[in-house]
Parts: sequence; structure tokens; C-alpha cells
Amino acid sequence: MKRITGFFTAAILICVYILGLMPQITAEAITPKSHISSLNGSFIQPWLYANWDDSRWQSEMKVLKETGIDTLIMGDVANQNRDDTWTVYYPSELDFLKGYYAYDAVSTILHYCQMYDIKLYLGMGLDTNWNSDLTTQEGLIANSEYMKKCNMITEELYKNYKWQYPDTYYGFYFVTELYNTVYMDTDYGTMLYTDGLQDMFTKVIDNCGHLDPSMPILFSPYVNIFGYGYASINADRFEEFWTQALTKIPFRDGDMLCPQDSCGGGGNDIEHLEQWTKAYRNAVDRSNKTRGTHLLLGTNAEMFIQPDAVRMAQPHGIDYTGTKTVDDFAKRLEITAPYVDALFCFAYTHHYSPYNAVPGFHKAFVSYLSDGEIEQNPPSPPDTLRTDVINAEGGSHLKLTFSGMTDDTDVGLINIYKNGRLYDYLVPGVNNGRTGFNHVQNTWTDYEFDISHDSAVYELEAVDVCGNVSQKRSYEVTPENVNNGVNIQSDNANMGAAVIWNKTSLEYLSYTVTDGGIRITDCDPDAVNIDIPYTIEGKPVTVIDWYAFENCKKLTSVHIPDTVTHISRFAFVHCISLEKINMPSSLYSIEQYAFFDCPELDDIVLPDGLAVIEQRAFSGCLKLSGISVPASCKTIGEYAFFDCVSMHSICVKGSDTAFGERSIGYVYDSGYNLQDCFVLDAPDDSVAAGYAEENGICLKSEILMGDTDDNGVVDIKDIVMMCRWMLGAGEMNNPCAADINNNGVPDISDFCMLKHMIVSSF
Repeated sequence: MKRITGFFTAAILICVYILGLMPQITAEAITPKSHISSLNGSFIQPWLYANWDDSRWQSEMKVLKETGIDTLIMGDVANQNRDDTWTVYYPSELDFLKGYYAYDAVSTILHYCQMYDIKLYLGMGLDTNWNSDLTTQEGLIANSEYMKKCNMITEELYKNYKWQYPDTYYGFYFVTELYNTVYMDTDYGTMLYTDGLQDMFTKVIDNCGHLDPSMPILFSPYVNIFGYGYASINADRFEEFWTQALTKIPFRDGDMLCPQDSCGGGGNDIEHLEQWTKAYRNAVDRSNKTRGTHLLLGTNAEMFIQPDAVRMAQPHGIDYTGTKTVDDFAKRLEITAPYVDALFCFAYTHHYSPYNAVPGFHKAFVSYLSDGEIEQNPPSPPDTLRTDVINAEGGSHLKLTFSGMTDDTDVGLINIYKNGRLYDYLVPGVNNGRTGFNHVQNTWTDYEFDISHDSAVYELEAVDVCGNVSQKRSYEVTPENVNNGVNIQSDNANMGAAVIWNKTSLEYLSYTVTDGGIRITDCDPDAVNIDIPYTIEGKPVTVIDWYAFENCKKLTSVHIPDTVTHISRFAFVHCISLEKINMPSSLYSIEQYAFFDCPELDDIVLPDGLAVIEQRAFSGCLKLSGISVPASCKTIGEYAFFDCVSMHSICVKGSDTAFGERSIGYVYDSGYNLQDCFVLDAPDDSVAAGYAEENGICLKSEILMGDTDDNGVVDIKDIVMMCRWMLGAGEMNNPCAADINNNGVPDISDFCMLKHMIVSSF
């Protein structure tokens, strides 16, 4: 008996020693993350430099060289407009381009790129009506005709300019953009769409290779994870799609996939950028391995802030397209750098040039490139405010004019809050030769303020070019002071301290009233803890509507009343801080993507009476564990609990609960895999048991815990097998049986428990 115990003790000590070394080895392998010291390239628009003289060109090119940029991409050589006219930026002899010549933007940029030793990719034409349907014969025919025009433009550009600028005219830019279409979400859709892309790209690549095989092609698609039903938001399907597409398309060594990071356009954000960049990286690597090529991967960091749809239309003549702050821009470059071969941006000259934008952007970014530091002093907020009633757009409206904001770099944004809620913002204009200013604007009009009856508290804060935010300053406007007569240049500061708002949960929420009850439709993104009331306006709250809490990044907890029957599609999608939420006893359905990508969510109790869990309802809930599905649940949709990496087991109580594809037990890592030691607890004769058998999942009732060699007996052979496995000297026949503590990983704790089980049996 002592000899057996001694053996166990020795084995444990060896395992502890080996496992104890692992953190040290891991720590030594990690190298400190260095800051970005240069950019590789930028896109540039021809309309931006249409009126530049030689002096301006020289100044702008020197700015680019200060960042390390040695490559530019000018895509707008010839754009087909929505009315089928064209805007052409070089003298063309092609029949379909004649009569649409604007000016020669191509010769000019080639000249200055040659002067400053900058390589240039030239586009091959863009049809703004291009048919993105690559799955039907009609779509394929339309795109085939489009590619013929692209090839004709490319041939003409090559013939006209390559001999004059043999080193400067460096590559071809495939201008058409592509987003993560819903075709990616199915194997059949992926096959059809990638076949279409293969046909589309092959025509262009073959033509470019015929002209000059040494000139690379660059392509810049984008993602839209906030896609509202028209885009796939699944990183796993995205990687599988691009792996298949890049394997089919005959890209050559040195060609580059240079995706937009989509954080400026609003399709992506910093929190998800690494995940999607990694998906691109894996797809490129997998396709390169299959095809034996060396396709490169770049990133195209968007430097702009694209407003929402309403502001995009420039209501009241205000341009809301702003510039990403230096801290944001630098952070995204740092996130993507480990995964990519080149760092591009859109577009440095437009958004960061000191001759075109607020000068502090370029100054602060060049400083960051030099020493890795970003200035952190917050600006001073506006402190003096003038109110006026103005007549505009057929009515009388309240105008605010303010001053006092200062910074040791530059102020790049003014946020305007109304009654405790972010209401609007102002950005600097752009000196693009057409409109705008080179400093932040300081006048704003509230077109929704009733000057005869309304009162409102306005709070203003300044944000500098480095992303530092000032304190808020407040001012209350009433019908009595809508014309306060203040001179903002000479009068004393009249704004007060920020207001402390004690808002109720209902004040954060928006809702609609129906005959059947209240539907919660929206939530203020600043909400942290929400307690949804049982009734609103005398009616019960019955539905959490589509996208109601989408991307509420600060939200940590929600209480749902026991009147709610449906948590609708995408209701809590991308709530990346959400930790706690109750499932009401009245709940009937959790619809598709309801809690998709809630990585902090845990401690969920599904109520009796729940009938449906739809596809990907909890996909990507990384901390979710201990789920018990009630017998009332008739359906668990495909991928419902996909990539729930902390969920090592699930209990399904019903005998007839139906399962979709990979609904439980699966994770993704450049392919779909069963989670290690995943266990399904379900009745032996149930549909769930059949799902377990079909997918190779361990059924709890069939596992003899500790029986690592799967011979039906727990004995010393099992602990020898587990010991050998822990020492890397062998495999276990049944790893699920070794996970005695049910944490998903056989480890030293399980080893000790198995030792105790066997010793106790003597």
C-alpha cells in the first residue's frame, strides 16, 4: 500500500514540476508589444488634389514621407455614376469614356510620386451600380461585362503611363469593394459566391498578368458586423468563406488582400477588430498553403468617422463626417500589426494632413511614431455660451454659440448633451478646396427646441485630437433666456459644472405601445444597469424587440420582468460587458442571435415553459456555463451554443428536443471542432442522445468517471494512463472520463481526485 501511494506521490510531483514550468516558459516567450513606427501606404482621392499647385504638392508629399509612407493607392481613375455617365480622371480614347473627361489626375500624381520615390497603385475603374449578385447567371453576365471594361481601362493606363513611370507605376488596384454577405452563412451560398468571385477575378488577374506579371494587384474588401440582416456577422463563416475564395481565385505571389478595418465606416469596432483580422490572416495562410502561393495581407485603417444614416444626409447643411483621433488610429494599427504584412490607411492626406485638417492630428501622430507616446492632457471645455433665436428653415430656432475650449494639441470634436443624453456633435471642417474650416466649429442650432415652451439643460465637452475628453460644462435654457445677449469674446464665463443625472432605467429606454403590450425598442448606449419595469403607460412589457440593446458596450446587468414572452432577434447582440441577466418565467422564445457575442455573460437559468432557442442565440458567450435546458424546449437552433468555450457540459431534460447543426458542443479554430471533454446530460432514449452519438459527444450516463482507458473498470491502469498523458508520453482512451471535476480539462486536480478514488477503494 505504501509503495502504491509513493508511486502516486512521485507521479504527482513530476506533473506539478512540469506544469509549474509552463507559466515561466510562456512568460519568456512573450515579447513586449512595440508601438508602430511608420505607415506603409495610404489611399488618396483625385478630387482632393484637383486644385493643388506645385507648392501644395511638395508640402503634402513631405507630410506623407514624415509618416514613412512609400505607397499610394489612387482608385478613382474612371468612375461610372448611377445615371450611367462617367467621371474620368485621365485623357481616355475608349469609346465608353469619351465625353466624360474631368481632368488629368493620373499624370499629376505619377509625377509627384516619382519625385518623392513613392510607389503608386492605379485603379481599374468603378461601376457604382456594380451587380454584387454573383450567384445567378444574370449577375455573372453583368459582372463579366464590368470586368471587360475594367480590363480595357487597365490596358489603356498601362499603355499610356508604364513606359513613362516604370518604377513609380507599381501595381493595379481592384476598386470594387465586397462586404461579408449573408451568402457566407451557408456552405451552398459560399460555394456559389466564391465561384462567382473566381470568375470575376480571374478575368482581371489574367489580363494584369498578361500586361506585366511583376505588377501586383491589391484588393480592399470590408466587414460589417453591425449588418442588420444583410451581412454575415459570424467570424467562423467569414474565415471559411475567405479561405475558399482565396483558394479559388488565382492570386499570385506579391498580390495583396488589404481589407478595410471598417471601424471608421461603423461596420466594425476596436473591440472586434483583432478577431476579424485574425480571420483574414488564417484564411490567407490556409489558402497560401493549399495553392503554394504567397498572397500578402494588409490592413486599411479607416481614419474617418462616418455618421449615422440621418446625419450622413447632412441635415441642416451640417457635415458630420469627422476624423478618428490619434489614440484610436494608433490602437487599431497596433491591434492589426501582428497579423498583417503592411499598414495602409484611408486616407492620410484627407484626414491628417496639417494643410487639410486640424494640424494637431499630424503633429501628434508623428510624435507617436517617434516615441510611442500619445499626449494625455485633457482639453478645457467650452465655458461661455450665447443663446439666440434665429429664423431658419421656415421657423424660429435656438442657436448656441460657445467659446473657451483650448488644448495643448488641438480640439477635434465638441459633444453636445441635452438633458443628460448625448444629442449631437460638431467636427472640424476640411480644407479640401470646396468647403469647411480647419478648426472645430463653435455654433450649433437645436431645431427641436420650442422657444415658447421648452426648457433644456445643455452640456458641452471638448475632445482633443488625441482622444482626451474634457469635463462637461452646463447651461440651462428656458423661454426667458433664449436670447441671453452674451458676448462670447469678452463676457465672463457663464456655464456651470456638469449635472449629476439620477436617471431611472426607463429614461434610458425607448419603446412602442401596441395592443398586446409594450415592446422595448432601444437603449441609450451609456446605460450600465437596467431594470425594465413590469408596466409602462399601464400596459405590460411583453417583448424585447430586434436590436433593442445592440452594442450597448457599458451594459453590465439587466432585469427583465416576468411579463416578457419574447427576447427577439439580435436583442442583446455585441453587449460585450453584459454579465448578468435573468430569464423571466414567462419567456417563450429566445430568438436568433439574441445574446450573440456577449463574452462576459454567465449564470443563466432557463425557465420552465421556454419553448424555443433559435440559431446562434448564445454563440460567442465565452463565460457561459452550467446551462440546463428545460423539458418544455422543443428546439435548440443551429450553432445556438457555439463557441461557448467555458461550457463543458449541458443538461437537456426533454426527450424530444430537436437539435440544429452544431447547436451544442462545438468551437472554432480554423475549422469546426468538438470541444474537449464536452459532456451531454440527457435521457438515454432521447433525441439528444441521438445527437450525441451522431456528433461523437460523450453522454453522461455512459461515462464511468475515472475510467481513462475505457475498459469499464476504474483501477490503477487508469491513473497510469492519465499520468503518461500528463507527461506527454501517451494518450487516454476516454479523456471525458478523466475530467472528474467537470471543468473541461483533465488536469492535476483530476489526477489527485482519481488517486483518491482508487486509494479509497482499497
